[in-house]
Amino acid sequence: MDALLFALALEVVLLQMRILESTTELRLRLRLNTKGEKAQRGKLVRDRHTVKDVIRRTLVEVVENGEWRSLQEAVQTLQENASYSVNVRLDHERLRFSRSSIINEIKTKRKQWAVDLRHADQKIAVVRDRIKNEQQNANARLCYVEKWLFARAESLDMQLDAPRAPAPRTDHERRVHDELVKAYELQIKEREDLLEYWRLRYVDDTAKMDERLAKKREELKVALARRQELQKLYDLHAGEMRAWLTFKSERAARLAREERRATAAKRLQAWWRGIMVRRALGSFRYLKTIKKSPSKSKKK
Repeated sequence: MDALLFALALEVVLLQMRILESTTELRLRLRLNTKGEKAQRGKLVRDRHTVKDVIRRTLVEVVENGEWRSLQEAVQTLQENASYSVNVRLDHERLRFSRSSIINEIKTKRKQWAVDLRHADQKIAVVRDRIKNEQQNANARLCYVEKWLFARAESLDMQLDAPRAPAPRTDHERRVHDELVKAYELQIKEREDLLEYWRLRYVDDTAKMDERLAKKREELKVALARRQELQKLYDLHAGEMRAWLTFKSERAARLAREERRATAAKRLQAWWRGIMVRRALGSFRYLKTIKKSPSKSKKK
């Protein structure tokens, strides 16, 4: 029943849309259409065709399956388009605001750059004046330094023109030279004596070390020969030693086993003898005929 009512409502909607289309056509024929109105009319026609297609598909689904999925999808699509248009409008507003802010910022920066350019011109003029002053000061200092160098050179020339001490005599120089030669010869002789002493000591030390090494070598050879002999002897008696060790271990095990056996036998004999005595068995039968000693009277 609900599906039938829904289908009737859809047919009514289609009929109303046909009536609206006819009235709209009559109204538009009486008016002069501009370019904007033509665009609006084209959009209106497309929207009407879309709505009619959705209503027809929904009517077919309701009749066949009792569902209206096409209508739900169309509504969802319209909602998404509406939200998309809102988002686009917001993005447009945000972009326009950002563009205006960027333009304002560029204008302020342009003004600041113009001010900085004027200040830069002033700074350049100040720097030029400073460079000019420095050049003048440097020229004045150079002139002063040049004059001071000339005066210093003249004073040094005057100092060098002073009378010098007389040169030493030749005999005095020869005597000093002979003394130096003797001192150097004495040092050379001492060094030669030390060199000869250490050379002889090196020879003696190397000879002693060679003798000690030869002695140690002989001792090592003797020790190696003795070790080889002992190794051969050990290898020769290895079987006997192993047999002796095996005999010792077996003898110790046998003695321990015999001792345990004797101890067990003694214990068994003592136990059996005790039983025979208590029960008067075997050779202890005579104990039955022996009167027992009277027991002590109990204490009152």
